[in-house]
Amino acid sequence: MSSQTKLPVKAVFFDFDDTLQSRKGAYRLYCEAFLDKYFPGVSDAEREKKLDEMEEHVDGGYKDREVYFPEMIELWQWHDHPPLQELYDSFNLDFGKYIVLLPGAVETLQTLKRRGYILGAVTNGVSSLQNIKLDTAGIRELFDVVVVSGDIGIYKPDRRIFDEACRRAGVKNEEALFVGDHPVNDIDGALGAGMPAIRMNYGDFYNKGLGKNTVAEIEDIRQVLDYV
Repeated sequence: MSSQTKLPVKAVFFDFDDTLQSRKGAYRLYCEAFLDKYFPGVSDAEREKKLDEMEEHVDGGYKDREVYFPEMIELWQWHDHPPLQELYDSFNLDFGKYIVLLPGAVETLQTLKRRGYILGAVTNGVSSLQNIKLDTAGIRELFDVVVVSGDIGIYKPDRRIFDEACRRAGVKNEEALFVGDHPVNDIDGALGAGMPAIRMNYGDFYNKGLGKNTVAEIEDIRQVLDYV
């Protein structure tokens, strides 16, 4: 697929993290706020060390909270830590308040909207967290369809989440382009559901071909406009 190939689609669906926003950038802001709250008196050097450790151990956001926070408690020897449920809640309710949209994300969505495409967001994650992200980012109103895995109990790459997005949008699967960064969850999942796909080559999976399928890749979200 070249940048000259125009896809005959009626809808464009997007993943959120590392497709429309920098997850690492947003997570850094969350970590800074977390340390302000729970470690307000540490030195600058210790604070920077903890920031780096929080980013390193979260595995790009794919580590379960129930594993991540006990791991950090042990690493830091954090004997006076708050209840674990408080820490889980802090992630699910607070992380989504910190948004770092990628350059051109809003512009791209608005342009597609003006061109008459049905727009959708299909994202994996806890319901509260992913919905807060979309609301905080101020882009929910640009989407005709929003499917959060935590809302329906189905997670990418399961084809049923892509089927559900297409059903809600009122289009056939082959009429909906999917754009995402994850080689398996987004690309293999979408293709397995009969949808064309473009990979956002960004974030933790930058230049990593871990999926079964090869598709066109972009490094700037605005390049989606070259394909539709």
